Amino acid sequence: MSNSYNWGQQQQQQRPPPPPPQQHPPLGQHNLPPRPQFRPPPPQQSTPGATPPAPQGHVIPPRPPHSRVASPSGSGYQGSPMPPYSSGGNSPYPGQPFVSQVHQSSGANTPQTQTPPRPPPPRPMYNVRPGHPVSNAPQGPPRPPVSYNTPPPNSIRSASPFPPRPQSTQQMPPQGNYRPVQNPSGQYSRVASPQGPIPNSITTGYSQASMPPAQPTTFIPGIPPAPRTYSPSPQQNPAISQVSSPDKPASHRRRAYPEQISSVYNQSQNSLAPATNGIPATSAGGYSSTAAAASVPQPVGFQDQNLFVPGKPLQPPVSQQAQSQQQAQGQYPQQFVSDPNQLATQIGSMSLNQQSQQIVPINRINIADLELQPPPILLPQGATAVMTENAICPPEHKCCTLNAIPKTDKLLKKAKLPLGLLITPFKTQDEGEPEIPVVYEIVRCRRCRTYMNPFVKFVDGGRRWQCNLCGLVNDVPLLFDYDSVTQQPRDRWSRAELNHSVVEFVAPAEYMVRPPMPPVYVFIIDVSYPSIQMGVPQMIAETILETLDNIPNKENRTKVAFITVDSTLNFYYMKPDSSEPQMLVVSDLEDVFLPCPNDLLVDLTECRDVIESLLSRMKDMFTKNQSVGNALGPAIRAAHALLGTLGGKIIIMQSTIPSIGEGKLDPLPEDSHLGTPKESELLKPKEQWYKNMAAESSRVQIAYDTIFFGPGPKDLPSVVSLARYTGGSVFYYPDFVANRPEEVNKFKGEFSQLLSNQVGLEAVLRVRASNGLSTKAYYGNFFLRSMDLLALPNVTPNHCYAIDLSIDETLTAPVVYFQTALLYTTCYGERRIRVSTLSVPTTENIHTVFQHADQVAISALLAKKATDRALSTKLEDAREAVQFKCVEILGAFKTECTRAQTGATTDLQVPQNLQLLPLLCLSILKHMSIRPADKIPVSIRTEAINFVNTLPPDQLVRTSMLPRMYSLHDMPDECGRPDKETGIVVLPPRLPPSGEQLALHGVYLLYDGHDSYLIFGKNVQSNIYQALLNVSDTQSLLGGVISFPDLGDSPQHDLNKRTRAIMQRLRSINRNLWNPITFVCCENGNPVIRQRMMQRLVFDRDLKVSSYHQFINQVKDKINRGSY
Repeated sequence: MSNSYNWGQQQQQQRPPPPPPQQHPPLGQHNLPPRPQFRPPPPQQSTPGATPPAPQGHVIPPRPPHSRVASPSGSGYQGSPMPPYSSGGNSPYPGQPFVSQVHQSSGANTPQTQTPPRPPPPRPMYNVRPGHPVSNAPQGPPRPPVSYNTPPPNSIRSASPFPPRPQSTQQMPPQGNYRPVQNPSGQYSRVASPQGPIPNSITTGYSQASMPPAQPTTFIPGIPPAPRTYSPSPQQNPAISQVSSPDKPASHRRRAYPEQISSVYNQSQNSLAPATNGIPATSAGGYSSTAAAASVPQPVGFQDQNLFVPGKPLQPPVSQQAQSQQQAQGQYPQQFVSDPNQLATQIGSMSLNQQSQQIVPINRINIADLELQPPPILLPQGATAVMTENAICPPEHKCCTLNAIPKTDKLLKKAKLPLGLLITPFKTQDEGEPEIPVVYEIVRCRRCRTYMNPFVKFVDGGRRWQCNLCGLVNDVPLLFDYDSVTQQPRDRWSRAELNHSVVEFVAPAEYMVRPPMPPVYVFIIDVSYPSIQMGVPQMIAETILETLDNIPNKENRTKVAFITVDSTLNFYYMKPDSSEPQMLVVSDLEDVFLPCPNDLLVDLTECRDVIESLLSRMKDMFTKNQSVGNALGPAIRAAHALLGTLGGKIIIMQSTIPSIGEGKLDPLPEDSHLGTPKESELLKPKEQWYKNMAAESSRVQIAYDTIFFGPGPKDLPSVVSLARYTGGSVFYYPDFVANRPEEVNKFKGEFSQLLSNQVGLEAVLRVRASNGLSTKAYYGNFFLRSMDLLALPNVTPNHCYAIDLSIDETLTAPVVYFQTALLYTTCYGERRIRVSTLSVPTTENIHTVFQHADQVAISALLAKKATDRALSTKLEDAREAVQFKCVEILGAFKTECTRAQTGATTDLQVPQNLQLLPLLCLSILKHMSIRPADKIPVSIRTEAINFVNTLPPDQLVRTSMLPRMYSLHDMPDECGRPDKETGIVVLPPRLPPSGEQLALHGVYLLYDGHDSYLIFGKNVQSNIYQALLNVSDTQSLLGGVISFPDLGDSPQHDLNKRTRAIMQRLRSINRNLWNPITFVCCENGNPVIRQRMMQRLVFDRDLKVSSYHQFINQVKDKINRGSY
């Protein structure tokens, strides 16, 4: 090896001298004529063995016949006169002499016949563990790269006055000619292919088949090569530092030859300046393949297209221009710039530390963009233990308002964007969604108690693992690679907790304070005279009787009890061997006691007959009751004593205000305070007894659901405290009457869904975050036991909890993590822990922060904070806070991310991923929870506030705050029918909820989840009425409320069938939370219903809230004045 090395040095001394210094003007000062238009010559037919024609123009001097070329092993030749991979131009065919091209400036080209080279040795293959780079490949000393298609010196430039030349994105065919290939040692060599020579360009010397030449990459079968970028300047590139180092005197500095200079700068023809934010050369999977590249500091991971995104397949290399535009757009459509003048203007305003992003005017929006997914979470290389698409936490389970978190609190305050989490820990399973995997072995960090997740790192040969939250190194359990269920060894990388961000652990006995309790339901039913007149007890009894089979009772452990309330308390004594229940009346409300406490709470399976008998008779038991009093407080006290040792759920169904005993309330003075500053006081609880009772119940695992009927005074804010602090739900039916089938169907559907829910019992929710992050506030229905622990006696499916976060110290890690753990008991008596882990990259660039902001999550967090402020301060303060935050965010973007940093502008611009944020803020202001109005009852506003507190972001923002509007009369043929591939019903194009979209001859559907409206134009044809509702005109629709008919599958009623499918699809999108009533709006229709419908048109102006365009002008004026 020593002799071979000396021989190589001797050959280096024989290489031609470099060009004179005057031929190399300083970089960036070239003054070149315009590039001539080049048309490649037609392909020439060649016969085997024929001499190929010599290239014209500038050619590369020949390499000495014994020049040393690196072999795949990195050690050169060993005594061979010819290298294993020749630098010639023709392919060595079997049985024919090897012919190499002779490059010369003048004269004829004489082919030289040589002995064919030996076939190249096979490339060593290494075992690549999923999610890890090649670690056992031999590493040789760093060597300068060799370029075989090097342009002449005068064609290398760092800047040009001419427009960039579009780069071809065509890939070389697999059987192409010689091309540089990077071997495992980091050096470059050439591979041959049997397609003959590729002529060189006359002007540049590049290969004509691909312009510019192919980048050197490491080829691994099945994985496309990754594009290579370079550092922006010679001072930042390790390759050029070997040639010219400022630490050495000029006499010791080596000159950079053309092939070295070309490897330093960006070789893309689309760049007018050296590349910025360069990523080192990458190999398969995006991992670094050279020692020189490993020394280059890695920038933020999500700024590179080739980095690993779980669930996203690796894409073929693209040009740098398209790559930067794709990075800027995220998942939103991109408009490419075709005007050279506009391109020059954009380039002149670019910053070297700024990523390009698309900025759009805020007054031209597309409502369909609301259905797009948020900007993706792009993780750096090696962020996950296993490369899997399930490592990224689905936003339906947990999402962050910023998918790129600022590293410092100063940068967060400069961006003015809210930082928070929205968690739906008990989400129901969607159609076609896989079940959450179940894990039986629990591995946790011994310091911060983090559960093992896909983002941990294994060290010391896999014997230890490093926690991704606190960084502590823990020992791997001895039986970690052993399956205790099958009693067989298993692959570590197939474990569910390493492949899925959301898993469920089966909790052992040490996670239980007591044995799992059975599901228990206690029904408190108002049977006073007003309730009897509305038919409430009858409908409640019928619904419970119809839903007994759907109540969770798989293990036959469920227990139930019934208490009816008027001016007294009525308990029901039921035994399994009895066919009829006995009613026990307690009239002493000062000191409530339980008669026969052991026989009031009965088993649902054993006492099924007597329970059915009680429910069947309840509709006739109180028909002659004349009592108008209501002793709700004593009934709650009795139910609390009944469940004191078991825990469970108390379902309260009220039609009148509590007026007897503890917890009695006085009617609210609504008429004189609505629409005034005093209205905020009506939303606050007047009686603290209910809040204290909720805190006491939370300690013994008792939850409350509250259901109210009728338009009379209820004082919902006080009673709703029971559900707010125990994780319960709130429903209100102001227009309920038993003889109205539409109201009855709505109540039965929603009440049946409430009873059928697979709830979680005796739960606690804990949130953990990486170092430097902390929680400031929580929003939702729960009882806060400590700063990171939420007590949930009842976990209702699809309830959302919001968390406001803060940055306490600088985030030094490239990725931060949030892990939530929900410890609960299933309805079947099994203790489980549902763990979800979310990873979010960090950044120091404010442009990146804005590019990765989630407008839906931001709007949901702002809405939840606004309702919390309305309950704690005033409604007007909540509205001003939402509007001020919108102005603040857009003003910060204008100041920090646009050229018009100060001064007035005629058009307000935002990044495309925040294009709908002003509209969503306006929808918050127009939502029933904080909407300014004179005639919104306190009960309706209280129910709306509860919806905002509990709804997930998708249902809250995309449906409840901003209603869905569709055109039915002209929807495409595929809409309303199942998709052929997925089987999911296709929805029509979504329209902005505005009166401008309503045509006189059209039929429209407006859906906000809680209600749906059929809007008929004045000139609708009669055949549409017949096909949709089986009526001839609007005379039968003047009542305003209908039960949408099922007209079958006949062709003449195809519109009815498709509309029913669309409405059912909308219900499933909202997870069947509501069973909406269908209202009809038509000419000469019900004015009250028409007024309700007009309030849902967010784009239009009403009495006290501006239209969208007026709101935009107000925001723009405040930003121009600097009022933020």
